[in-house]
Amino acid sequence: MFTNTYYKTSEFPKVRNAQLFAWPVYSWEVYLSSPKGRTLNLFEKTILELIRVTGGRNLTVAQLAEWLSLEEDMVSYILTSTMQPNGWLDKDFKITTEGINLLDSEEVTEMTSALIFQCAVTGKWLPRIAYQFTEVQPVGIDKNLAFKLSRATDRTARPYRVKHCIKGAQQPDDLMLNDIVKKDRDARWVAFNVRDDLDIPDKSSDKVILSPKSGHAAYLMVWADQSSGYKFDFIDPFGLSHTPTWLNELFNQACNDLPRMGQFALSKFNPENEELTYAENLQLMQEKARLEVLIEYPSANKISGLVDPLYELINDKQKLASSNGKDFSLNRGIVTSSGSLIESICEALLKIYTYKGIHRLPSKNQRDKKEQIESLLKQAAKFSPAQIDTILDVQPDKIYATAKGWNTSLRAMLATIFLSMKDYPHHPMKLVLNDALLFQDIYDLSKKRDQASHKNPPKFEGKQALHYINVVDKFLKTILAD
Repeated sequence: MFTNTYYKTSEFPKVRNAQLFAWPVYSWEVYLSSPKGRTLNLFEKTILELIRVTGGRNLTVAQLAEWLSLEEDMVSYILTSTMQPNGWLDKDFKITTEGINLLDSEEVTEMTSALIFQCAVTGKWLPRIAYQFTEVQPVGIDKNLAFKLSRATDRTARPYRVKHCIKGAQQPDDLMLNDIVKKDRDARWVAFNVRDDLDIPDKSSDKVILSPKSGHAAYLMVWADQSSGYKFDFIDPFGLSHTPTWLNELFNQACNDLPRMGQFALSKFNPENEELTYAENLQLMQEKARLEVLIEYPSANKISGLVDPLYELINDKQKLASSNGKDFSLNRGIVTSSGSLIESICEALLKIYTYKGIHRLPSKNQRDKKEQIESLLKQAAKFSPAQIDTILDVQPDKIYATAKGWNTSLRAMLATIFLSMKDYPHHPMKLVLNDALLFQDIYDLSKKRDQASHKNPPKFEGKQALHYINVVDKFLKTILAD
């Protein structure tokens, strides 16, 4: 027995078709500086300190960027999207009383304990810090491992207990500790600041100390979504992203190292050839899925990365029909995945039709940013007044961040795409503008996706889920029209 310790770092997801894994790890306790009140990330704190110590001297964005070794655009984004709106800097970028008080409170720090993890299969360190975690106990009297999902019901889940390969914990050095802190801090900054659908505490730390306690063996409870119909898509156990690529990569490597786990993964789907490995079968199933998607959407290969979500959409429509719309978990998942699919398409469109008018966007010091963006929209295409009002329901600085290629929200992507039409007379999204109902449905879906992603989402009826499947279908066939 590897261990009897089981850690849960986030709530069990409300996903109907998912597999629970007990993943072997070695956990280490670390101490981190935990500022009181609203925490500042390293860049925000440094900027405030620089502005305070220079007194009445006016610092330029270029000077701040040079001291921080950042792009001027990034510094401008930090100043205008977080520091001014939060009241730490005034309109002239002078530090306010709120900013001084925040800095003073930051100087009085206390230490908090947290956990970091080393994968006991591959030996890799997880790029996340568990500030909150719960040790959960199995339930039941039989020998099969099972965990209760909710106190209100008797529903349980039986995890697949992954076999460990590495015996004994490897103590992390200072370089590794700092690397984990940086990756975790960056992921939390992105999740908290630039996404509309995530509600993540803004944790941060620039100091980390390894506890004198030895690392100990534990299992981390990890969920994988099976909705694709042919592979596992892991759910971030730390709740920081929709698609934790680092965890999916960890699983694929583990399947190669543990043939028995690869066989288990295959047993959850319909393998093309049972004599092949998991990786080989996955490649065959991906090709089958691609062909099925191309039958339904012949031009889908115009946009990369559409096969998996479109195959899932096709499967979801079949599941919805068989459930008669009464599976609220499935309905909610469809709303979430439909919104995510629209977001993926918009992200791909922005790479194909890059916005060439960054220089046209309002500067950081201008007060009438929305008015200027409205003027740019009117130059880009023929929008109705209602459409312009809908598009402008987003922070102007998020539009700028999107134009620079930084991660932002779906509504910021849509606004940037509409602005880019000035440079592309035959942009496919112009067809969406001609369909006022489709235009509004896409924006409605973006808001419903936000609701579905929250901790206490509303119940979605089957007819709502089917409606948004049809919205995605219509959107795709509109922009992919030859």
